[in-house]
Amino acid sequence: MDEVAEIDEKGAIEVHIYCTSVYEEGDARSALIAMLQSLQHAKNGVDIGSGTRVKAHFGKPNWRHVYKGIAIQHPNDRVGVFHCGVHGLSKELWKLASDFSHKTSTKFEFHEQKF
Repeated sequence: MDEVAEIDEKGAIEVHIYCTSVYEEGDARSALIAMLQSLQHAKNGVDIGSGTRVKAHFGKPNWRHVYKGIAIQHPNDRVGVFHCGVHGLSKELWKLASDFSHKTSTKFEFHEQKF
């Protein structure tokens, strides 16, 4: 992840990592770890989970909100969505990519990695 961040001179690559084994994003029970994460990242520029510059999010994200935010930030752009994880989530992310590609000027291209 650090190598990708280093070669991204134009700031075109966004990496979103979610540690979903904790509570929903924004839940008070996950707030402490999120606060510690923000302090560590601000002070040292390093994520407490991965040890890289890519900041992880703690909690289960609202994927519709994530896609909406990306569509707003990147109008008329092509956005690659890369997912590695459980199939049920993969199906949901593919559906949202399709929906937002049709409802916004942003075109989402979904890619899945299976192990």
